[in-house]
Amino acid sequence: FERAAMQGHAQSRHNLANWEVQKGNNDRAVRHLLISAKMGDDNSVDNIKRAFEAGFATKDQYAKALKGYQDAVEEMKSHDRDEAKRLRNKKTRIDSE
Repeated sequence: FERAAMQGHAQSRHNLANWEVQKGNNDRAVRHLLISAKMGDDNSVDNIKRAFEAGFATKDQYAKALKGYQDAVEEMKSHDRDEAKRLRNKKTRIDSE
């Protein structure tokens, strides 16, 4: 997981957070979750929220995770991608008729 996380794989970073929680390293887990949330991993945002509610993450960390996640999702959007999805859905409807 560590190598994949270092190479930018959000799910691996999330998995490292889970591993750190099992070892009792909540601070390290929150840092991993912050990074993966900023990479667009929605499960990490959910887990940071739970960590905040349990007192393991600060309000600021939760806010940064949420903002980072929203920025990542926005960055992944594009007009071309949306148009391709619309055309694919249109073709699927025509094929099924």
